[in-house]
Amino acid sequence: MVVALVGVSALFGVVQPPGTASAASRAPGAPAHAVAAVPGPVVAPPRTPVAASPQAAPIQPQPQPDPANVVVSYFLALNENQFEAAWALGGKNISGQPYESFEASYFGTDHNVLSVVPVVGNDVTLTLEVTESDGSHHREAGTYTVQDGVIVSARTHRI
Repeated sequence: MVVALVGVSALFGVVQPPGTASAASRAPGAPAHAVAAVPGPVVAPPRTPVAASPQAAPIQPQPQPDPANVVVSYFLALNENQFEAAWALGGKNISGQPYESFEASYFGTDHNVLSVVPVVGNDVTLTLEVTESDGSHHREAGTYTVQDGVIVSARTHRI
C-alpha cells in the first residue's frame, strides 16, 4: 500500500524518487523563503475497517491537503513537465482552455521559482519568478484558491 501511495504521490509531483534532483530547486539568487519542494511525502492516514454491524462507527472524512502544498505540487508538476498531474491539481479549472492548449502554453517556460507569501484559509498568495527557455525572466503575483485538494481559481498578474 505504501508503494501505491508513493507512486501516486510521485505522479502528482509530491514525492520524488530517491536520488533525483528536482527541476523546481531554487534558482541562484532566489530568496531563502522560496518554496522549492513539498516538505515531505504526503501519506494518507491508515484506513479504519468498517464493521458489518449497523452499530459501526461512522467513517471519518479524510483531512484535506494543505492548500499551500497543493499549489506547490502544481508548480512542481509544471517544472517537471508533468502536465497531466498539473491539470489534475487544478490546471483544468484555472486555464480556461482544453488540455492540449494548457500543455502547449508551457513549452516556452524553463522553470518557475515559487515564493508563498501568506496563506489565509484556502487562499494561497504567492510570487513567481518565471524563467523562459530563451533565458528571459518575468515575475508574477497572485492568489490561488484551493478546495478539496484542487486549485479552483487563480487571480494572477505580472509585476
